[in-house]
Amino acid sequence: METPKTNSEATYRIPLPTQEQALEGSTEPSTAGPLPEHLLLGNVFWFCKLRWAVIVILTVFGALSFLPGLFPRLGLRSPCYWPLATAGTLAAANMFFISQPGRRARGGDPFSGRVSLWSQITLDLLVLTAVVHCAGLRETSVHSAYLFHIVLACIFFSRTQSLLVTVMACALFSACIMAENTGALHASSVYASLASSRPSTLPNMRFIHGAVSTQLIWLVVWYLASHLSAMVRTRDSELAQTNQRLTAAQQERTRHLLLTTHELKAPFAAIHANTQLLANGYCGALPDKALEVVLRIGARSRRLGHEIQDMLQLANLSAPSQRDQPSTDIDLRDVLAWCVEQAQARAQERSVPLEYVPTSGPIRIRAVEDHLKMLFINLLTNAVNYSYGGGTVTLSCRPASCTTGLLVAVRDHGIGIHPDKLPRVFDEYYRTDEAVQHCRESTGLGLAIVHHIAQAHGLSVSVTSRLKEGTEFRVEFPNHMHKEPSSA
Repeated sequence: METPKTNSEATYRIPLPTQEQALEGSTEPSTAGPLPEHLLLGNVFWFCKLRWAVIVILTVFGALSFLPGLFPRLGLRSPCYWPLATAGTLAAANMFFISQPGRRARGGDPFSGRVSLWSQITLDLLVLTAVVHCAGLRETSVHSAYLFHIVLACIFFSRTQSLLVTVMACALFSACIMAENTGALHASSVYASLASSRPSTLPNMRFIHGAVSTQLIWLVVWYLASHLSAMVRTRDSELAQTNQRLTAAQQERTRHLLLTTHELKAPFAAIHANTQLLANGYCGALPDKALEVVLRIGARSRRLGHEIQDMLQLANLSAPSQRDQPSTDIDLRDVLAWCVEQAQARAQERSVPLEYVPTSGPIRIRAVEDHLKMLFINLLTNAVNYSYGGGTVTLSCRPASCTTGLLVAVRDHGIGIHPDKLPRVFDEYYRTDEAVQHCRESTGLGLAIVHHIAQAHGLSVSVTSRLKEGTEFRVEFPNHMHKEPSSA
């Protein structure tokens, strides 16, 4: 890999959260028993989708049987009415099962997920038994499809309930065999030659032995599948409980952190205030060495005070109460102007001019105002801290290119960031060696707060930097957050 030049410009963009990261556990931990009701309801639709595929296959097979000469050349019976009848039965059942959630939404009395799945499996087993008989009990391997229902029952139900499904499959298969061997049902086959020549009333012991062996294999498959399914559910339950314990421990740790930092905030503020009084001669003139120590204590206490404030902000942003804060309609220009005013004192202290280039009209967006203030205050403070004396920090807002969204940019003329270190600048407590040498008062938490707020609001944040020339942070607001001003 080619090493980038130290004075080359580089860009890094914070990746937005994926859909999977938004689906965090909000349900009770699973157990080794059946699946929860909400998962069973989801599987009802999955069953219906799978059944539509079977309906299409049966319909195509039945329709092809009416083509003149096609099935006879393949040695198959023609025409076949049973595939179309079976497809019609399954289609009617599918429409019924799909309509149940709609009845629930209208306040009706729909099936629960468990009852619906039991109804579907029972219907499928009955229909499959009819298909096994019509396709040919002895000549085809259609009866292997019973295994699909056995495995699915092991996934969806408890071991006892899945065993009941297995017993139902064995009973229906055995009943079909007995009905054909006793003459109660005329043996059928999809093959033309066998359908007319094979006697139906004479038991074939080899076939009987094969049927018994097949059902024993089904029981073995049930045992293995149900055992593995129970192990997976038990492991899922253990992982869910462990995750709950870790979450509770993290919440307790955060609570203690908030309490501790909150208790430390006031003492450090008092220390800083008292050092300012001493330095300004409130208790009389101090010797040069004593004044140097007092100023050092004041600078250190101010830095710790800022770090405590950043820690409190970062912890508060992670709290559920902050995540659930409602968005409001605000004018982004007012937010940016307030942030510039708050950052002016720090900019004057470091001899860094701070310029704000507002847009001409109002910028209506929907967001949490306090969060945006924290985001832009940290970006402005970061730009001021790492600018050279006399270097200008510019805050601008303009429409994003090729979209109707907004782009807010904070640009400084400072030390810059090495391309290899750009992806890490948003990590907590991370500071480059150049940053530590240039400004020791920074806490290393400002950009972590920016990252957290951007992720929470779905904002796109990118940084472009060139060493010893400056850095630009860009915050892009998506279209749905930007409200166009209504025309008079």
